[in-house]
Amino acid sequence: MVLFHYWNAVTPRVTAAMDKDRDMLDNLQQGILDTAGLDEDTIHRYVSFMRELRHPQGIPVGVAAERLRQWLEEVRARGQSDLLRNCQLWLNELILGRKVILVRPQMLLQWLLDGRQQDKTPVELNLILTVLKTLPKEELRLYWRELATFPYSNDVSCAVLVVQCQDLVLADLEQSQDGDTNSCRQLANTLINHFYEGVWLKNSKEEQWSLLLSHSLHLLQRIVAKQPDFATQNVPELMGLVQAYMIFGTEEASARNQPPRRVQPAQQSAAYGQDDELELEPQPSQKQRTGGRKNKTRKMRSLARQRNQSTNDVQETNPRDRVLLTGHLDYGCLTGDSGENCPVSDSAGDPQSSGLRQERNLQAKVRISALHLLGSLAKNLPRRFLYGYWHILFPSGEHGATNSHLLLLGHTDTNARCRAVALQLAAQILYGSKSFLSQASSQGPSNYTPFAMSLASSLMSSYRCLSSILEREYAPPVLTQGLKCLAVLVQATPFEQLEMGFVYEFVGHVKKLAKSGDIPVVVSALLVMEMLLSSPRLTPEMASAVGLSPSQRNLQLEDVQGAEQDYLDSDADVEFEEDAEPEPSEQSEKPTVPADQTRLPPIPRNSWLLRQVLRYLESLGTAPPIRVECYQVLLAMGTHIGLLRGHQTRLCRVIMAGLGDATFDVRLYAARCLDSVGYQLGRLVPESSERESQLSFWLHLLPVVYTAYHEAAGASLKCALCDALSNIGTFTFERLSLGHRNALLAFLSGCASDDGEEPLVRAAALRAMAVYVLHPSLKGDLVFVENAAELSLYLVNDTQLVVRTKAAWALGNISDALLGGVTQHSERISEELLGRLIQAATKSCGDHDKVKANAVRSLGNLLQVLQLQPGANSEQMQLAISKLLDCVKNASSAKVKWNACHAIGNLVRHRAFFATTHLAGILFPALSQLIVQHANFKVRINATAVLLQLEQRQDLGNHFALVWRSILEALERSNALDSFEEYNHRDALQQQLCLAIAKLLALAKAADLPGMREALEEDRLEAVRSTWRRVAYRIVPEQSAPLFTCIPLLEQRLQAETVLPQQRSSLAFVARNLKLDP
Repeated sequence: MVLFHYWNAVTPRVTAAMDKDRDMLDNLQQGILDTAGLDEDTIHRYVSFMRELRHPQGIPVGVAAERLRQWLEEVRARGQSDLLRNCQLWLNELILGRKVILVRPQMLLQWLLDGRQQDKTPVELNLILTVLKTLPKEELRLYWRELATFPYSNDVSCAVLVVQCQDLVLADLEQSQDGDTNSCRQLANTLINHFYEGVWLKNSKEEQWSLLLSHSLHLLQRIVAKQPDFATQNVPELMGLVQAYMIFGTEEASARNQPPRRVQPAQQSAAYGQDDELELEPQPSQKQRTGGRKNKTRKMRSLARQRNQSTNDVQETNPRDRVLLTGHLDYGCLTGDSGENCPVSDSAGDPQSSGLRQERNLQAKVRISALHLLGSLAKNLPRRFLYGYWHILFPSGEHGATNSHLLLLGHTDTNARCRAVALQLAAQILYGSKSFLSQASSQGPSNYTPFAMSLASSLMSSYRCLSSILEREYAPPVLTQGLKCLAVLVQATPFEQLEMGFVYEFVGHVKKLAKSGDIPVVVSALLVMEMLLSSPRLTPEMASAVGLSPSQRNLQLEDVQGAEQDYLDSDADVEFEEDAEPEPSEQSEKPTVPADQTRLPPIPRNSWLLRQVLRYLESLGTAPPIRVECYQVLLAMGTHIGLLRGHQTRLCRVIMAGLGDATFDVRLYAARCLDSVGYQLGRLVPESSERESQLSFWLHLLPVVYTAYHEAAGASLKCALCDALSNIGTFTFERLSLGHRNALLAFLSGCASDDGEEPLVRAAALRAMAVYVLHPSLKGDLVFVENAAELSLYLVNDTQLVVRTKAAWALGNISDALLGGVTQHSERISEELLGRLIQAATKSCGDHDKVKANAVRSLGNLLQVLQLQPGANSEQMQLAISKLLDCVKNASSAKVKWNACHAIGNLVRHRAFFATTHLAGILFPALSQLIVQHANFKVRINATAVLLQLEQRQDLGNHFALVWRSILEALERSNALDSFEEYNHRDALQQQLCLAIAKLLALAKAADLPGMREALEEDRLEAVRSTWRRVAYRIVPEQSAPLFTCIPLLEQRLQAETVLPQQRSSLAFVARNLKLDP
């Protein structure tokens, strides 16, 4: 039956093609017979050759292209233009239908390309295009230079075919040859000039004009992709084409007979020329010590793993980007239109309606080609160029402005595919624009509109437009694109700098779409909320929108008005969580839950997102892509732990179910969710009522984690599980029973010691052990610490950088534990193991910066342990200290430098450091250079802190004058900020430098005073004196005491010594300028 239907469907098309071929042959034969001047032998020869080319049963016939060339050349020589045209048409049909297989088609192609190129007819150009399609790809490039210089005819039909030929060859062209590069540029410039000069605007049919536009824009898109430099040099011209033709055929389009106009960048772009592809890092004041773990904020990622989406044909316009926005299909009517008021019967019964649909399809192809050209520009241009054209890509936000932009196209275009592509492209451009959008601010002067307010107005208009799209759109693929575009915009928006109100608007639409029946729409809606939760600081409006009550917010926030809260929870299905409990039949298939977990606390009414996520995760019919995204939302909620506080029992249940899921992605993201949530719960000091639930949370999860690890097939899941176990937290770990604690340690030790396991998994287990060594109950357990140390010695020499980085970090924690054990316990590590640890740390100081940053930290601690050991190896210590000093001088990473300075600061407290003079000769010049010249203020602070550890004047030797002069110069330069990010560290640096000045004044001798006065008088006296006084009266009295007492103590100490007149004059000068009144 299936074959019968297939035959009925295919037979009419085959029959029609055969009839067309037969009719063309009959007409050609009749034309030959009617042609005057042909003798009977020539007619017989022509007809015989034509019958030879066409097999009666449609079997392909092989023919030498040379014979076809000779035949066509003979017809052309006789001057029979009509006969030549009919022959070319017939041959074109035979070659396209694969009824003729050309042997050596290059012979025919070269003949067709020869001659006057301006005189080529559309039929001849069509035959050239057909022959090009028969060539192997490796031979197409041989014709590129000839085709690239092919002149464009004023006839639009001829120009379309020429552009198609060029596009066909360029698709397989290698960009390694300089000649090809020049040809591409020349061709693109010619094509652009034709458009701007309006050569083809007159006397062209609408259909041919649309075809020429779509193919030309597609050709330019290929050239831009292959020649990014050309795009950079011709941005105004290319943007003018995009602006003119991305609205082609719409109501917003201008008259067709107007050529495009060049678009110049906005003036503000010159001020923001930084090509910031990366997201802004958080300010140092917002960073917290995470125990070797970064609580990363998730960026937009590819959704290619969501294989169950309803649209499988994906076209990725920008493979570099992490956003994969699907939906480049025609939705609605089969014509590609969106289908509003478009009955199906129109396509079959009304030729006029069918013609209108075909015209709209051609116009939509033009718009899509223009959007693809813009996508290629966005991929290849630096960000600073795109920011200059923000005013044509996104709404301006001005009242009464009617500029056409991507979001307007995604809102009003009648073709669903155009709407989807426009929204995808908007997301592509918005991705990575966080640094640019961070300048937006709704507050500014009232007498004029600064750039920050204009940008904020554009942002607000973008949100309004996207909210309108979510409200009115009905096609699921377009909705998916709109939601993903909104997610990218949310991630890049500085919410705290904008006025309130717009978050409630789009969250209300996202909330409804999160309950949709379409899987991609639900996933994208949850993605928007995940991006909203990923913001490190939630405004009152954002916190209320996601359900974070004021009592659980870290910041003191104003109460949100009740009307806005009612708007968020206006759906009829909002209720307490008891109403959403699963049926008994569903519970029987879920993991066994202890009896104390069956009575669950209600979720507050405003926590709609948490309720919806838990519903999806507790439902057995939820698709894997939705489950994966739900775990990502929970992971983001962990950043604002107040959202999850008190719901550990329910979280335990859904994470247990995820770790036992049949889908690998679900298990992996459940483990990562446990990692993040466990880390945040571990940092949270639980209230007395929560202690039992937090302990129960881990007690029920530990066996499930062990089982999931042993059943895991990949290293990524095992690493995630080990990372999750490292985040139990001191509070919970110390309250585990001895049996649970020993089982946990044995499990991690076994994972880290397994020679058959991948090094990355072993390193993750070792990192978890290194977290545990700092817990109070294990810090003094020398057996466990030494076991972890042996494992780190093995992994620190691995070939993978990430493994060595984890092992070096573990070695740093182990050295912290060893140093604490030496000072608090009598039992000490063996000298042999300590020597191997110092040797490994010294070697790692020459590794990658990521390894080196942890190696210098551990080396500093280990050297302190060595100093406290009786009979310490002085040679090994000198070698290790030299390595630390080398890191201070030559390391490129700021983190390596400040860790090295911190380590040396701890070492100089011991007199053994100055046992040899050559170390001081390296240390103080290096510190002086860092204090004055290093761009990072934290490095300057740690370098200055080393000087505060000095106890005797002789430690400085003959470097006293250099250090004094460097401190004064650094204090003078501390007010000059090369980067605004250092503003938060300026006060700390100035305080540290003033304390160093006080330290040197306390250590100074009479012979040092003339040099100190000379350095102070060198055009910096006023800057040093003002900063010195400001710091002294700003900081708390406990810290400012050395600044007030250093001069009196110096004067008192020098009274007992013999002081020369010059020295006494210098002392008076220093005291007069730096002495402070209490």
